[in-house]
Amino acid sequence: MQSAFIIVLLAISLVFPVTAPGETVLTLQDCIELALRNQPSIRAARQNVNAGRGRETQARSSYFPQLSASTGYSENHVLGGAFGGSITKSYTTTLSMDLLLYDFGRTGNALDAAEWSTRSVERELDRTAQEVVLSVKQAYYALLAAKNLVGVAERRIEQSESRLKQAEAFFHAGSKPRFEVTRAEVDMNSARLGLINARNNVRIQTIVLNNAMGMPPGQAIEIEARIPEVPAVPGLEEAQAEALKNRPEMLRAEADIEAARARMRAEQANYLPTLSAGGAYNWANGTQEMGELNGILLGGDVENSWNAGVTLTLPLFQGGLTRGRVAEAKANLLAVEVQRDTVRQTVLLEVNQSYADLESAKTRISVMESSLQKARESLDLAQGRYQAGVGPSLEVTDAQVAAVQAETDHVQAQYDYQLSVARLLKAMGKAQ
Repeated sequence: MQSAFIIVLLAISLVFPVTAPGETVLTLQDCIELALRNQPSIRAARQNVNAGRGRETQARSSYFPQLSASTGYSENHVLGGAFGGSITKSYTTTLSMDLLLYDFGRTGNALDAAEWSTRSVERELDRTAQEVVLSVKQAYYALLAAKNLVGVAERRIEQSESRLKQAEAFFHAGSKPRFEVTRAEVDMNSARLGLINARNNVRIQTIVLNNAMGMPPGQAIEIEARIPEVPAVPGLEEAQAEALKNRPEMLRAEADIEAARARMRAEQANYLPTLSAGGAYNWANGTQEMGELNGILLGGDVENSWNAGVTLTLPLFQGGLTRGRVAEAKANLLAVEVQRDTVRQTVLLEVNQSYADLESAKTRISVMESSLQKARESLDLAQGRYQAGVGPSLEVTDAQVAAVQAETDHVQAQYDYQLSVARLLKAMGKAQ
């Protein structure tokens, strides 16, 4: 069950040691745990669950006796009379209790509706957590790709430096014109600009990952250099079946339907009588002051009493109130049933799109690996020809650009594959 997964991760996060992220190399799982602990959206979703449980308690309270107490004081002044008027002072205290005996399922169905509503917001917590996990994976893979592209840019600089030295040697030997040196310097500056952009992209992706984890944007972090292992994914039909069974959106839709059905039954019970019992005990004490003896207590007594009874209440006519509420509840039930069908279509669409993206990413990796190999071979040949003095610098420049592009495309293909797997797992309702 998806909530079990979220509970486990949240439990782990409670004991996860609070360390400065810059001091520790974070794995993907570390980043996920930090996000589940820090993300405001997760905390807000948990409070929505707590609110749902509070509504359950409210609905359940009708099963218990309702006990109340009251106390009061009053004075009654009578003007005139044989003794010049009188003042009566009264002190009363009442303890009363009411208990619902039977309401033909109204309270029970209201409680069922509250419990199903809580399950609905629990599934929303699952959905939020899975969105957070996917965001972390996307940011983590993007940062990993950005770091790899820094390596690509650094290798280009090394190649450009080597070519610049070769061009200067040719120029000093008189075998190449000054143009060759100038061209190599231009390529060197272009390589440096590429490295600057690559390093800036690492900073940007670090900020994005911090945001995904709910961390301050400027927090220094270091992630593990190796590419995380990709879990095995099932075939398309199995993926669709898993999604319909596990997706929090589907489970929430089912819970919403059950809650709406329980609310409708609760409203229908308003046509039926309610049986309740009640009782009270009263303590009363009074004094009277009269005429010229005003201020002197002439009389006082204690009047205690109690009462108890059973009441059967039957609504005879309410101007269509109950009928209107039942009609509203039925319409709400039909609406959430239609919403479930919409959610089902959306879930299947996401699974099919994610699966298609995954298949495409697999193919691109194979193509990019071949392209990268050919580009490196071409660069080696161009550099060899140039060093031998038989090849132009433009040939080396073109080969370097092609090799850098091939390496960049290869890194991007690996990133796309990792992200495609993550999106497919999320579409199946499996954050991990």
